[in-house]
Amino acid sequence: MFKKITCLTLSALSLCVAQVAAAETIEEKIKENLSDRINLPIAAVNKTPFDNLYEVRVQGSIVYTDADSEFVIFSGQLYDLANKANLTELSMEEMNRIDIDSLPLDMALKATYGTGEQRLVTFEDPNCPWCKRLQAEFKKMDVTVYTFVTPILSPDSFAKSRNILCSDDPVTTWQDWMDNNIKPAQQEDCDPPFNEVLALMHASNVSGTPAIMFDNGKRINGFATAAAMKEKMAE
Repeated sequence: MFKKITCLTLSALSLCVAQVAAAETIEEKIKENLSDRINLPIAAVNKTPFDNLYEVRVQGSIVYTDADSEFVIFSGQLYDLANKANLTELSMEEMNRIDIDSLPLDMALKATYGTGEQRLVTFEDPNCPWCKRLQAEFKKMDVTVYTFVTPILSPDSFAKSRNILCSDDPVTTWQDWMDNNIKPAQQEDCDPPFNEVLALMHASNVSGTPAIMFDNGKRINGFATAAAMKEKMAE
């Protein structure tokens, strides 16, 4: 975390440097203390605009603590009432922001709807009912969809995912199943990279399906209508 601090005089320089060092020490101290006490990997610690309150970014979540790490607020939302801003939500958006081009898109199913001029990425399970409903929404958009088939709901999800990905035309087979309930044919001697996809899901802070990621770094966790997705793309 970079702090913008201006030292106006040479006499203030030592105090200025000390303030920066103290702030960095507090944040590092919090990170060290909480890593052992809450047993969660800590990505970053940031000072909030409020006295003695620090934001702690753990995998997929944000908690708050004091400078001495004596208390922790889990599952809380921090609001700036003066500016009418949900600071927790803004930090979560920043923490979860992902550049689509940084993802291994060659492992995803690529489908074009309309002109396909915009892009989004989804994580979907073949047995996820809300994922199935997305197909009708995509047809109302001009979008290219990259889908990471993510079998997490049941053993049958693994079987269906394998049969889809190992078919001669995985995209069409996926759409036939998700849109029309046409069961994919049984496939043998095929081993899709499920472990890699599940690791990518974990690294991307995706905890369920569907998850939708957009070119502007925004995301929606769960089902969304075409109108909601277009609105998110325009932000």
